[in-house]
Amino acid sequence: MEDLRIETIKGGNDSQVFKLTGPFTLGTMFDFQHLVREHKAAATIIDLSGVPYMDSAALGSLLGFHVSCAREGRKYALVGVGERLKTLFKVAGVDSVLVTYASADAAKNAGVGA
Repeated sequence: MEDLRIETIKGGNDSQVFKLTGPFTLGTMFDFQHLVREHKAAATIIDLSGVPYMDSAALGSLLGFHVSCAREGRKYALVGVGERLKTLFKVAGVDSVLVTYASADAAKNAGVGA
């Protein structure tokens, strides 16, 4: 089983980027959950360009992160979402709920991170 790797990149002005690489599944989501609970920047970009697939448990952890950000007034963006993940988001009915951008630069231009 492949592991999920998470690279943390500190942005400017209380922002951060987490780059995920590998399968994002029930077996690999706990590190992600711990990381986003411990590091609460004003703006977070989650780069999913290296995630080949995601299961419903991992999707649930992204939705939990979405709710946490909304409740605490923090901004976030999911970037680099591939076609397989886009299909999952659409089938699950959360494609209009989750904040997504094509790239980190597009998210930054929209005011998420610096």
